[in-house]
Amino acid sequence: MVEFCPECSNLLRKRKDKDNSFLACKCGYQKEILSDNSKIESHVQKKKQALEKNLLIISEEDKISVHPKTKKNCPKCSNKEAETWQKQMRSADEPSTHFFRCTECKHTWRE
Repeated sequence: MVEFCPECSNLLRKRKDKDNSFLACKCGYQKEILSDNSKIESHVQKKKQALEKNLLIISEEDKISVHPKTKKNCPKCSNKEAETWQKQMRSADEPSTHFFRCTECKHTWRE
């Protein structure tokens, strides 16, 4: 957290003197940093809890398919439906590669 000097409004910098830590300003103002880690830990815990509430984990299988489906036999599980898409793998004068992904076992192959 950033703190500013109450006297001259400059940024307070962290300084160490043997075992003590304090915030110091160029004007001479100093503020001792208390070693009360409980405030920091509670703040971190609140942030973690808020993040976990809003965090949505999507695995590869859970992704929503945006590719069209076609009737194609899967070589792995013999399912008769697959997603399909094309991608230009080589130079522009070469034909594009046609990909298929089985809707059942998620096996991907190309032709």
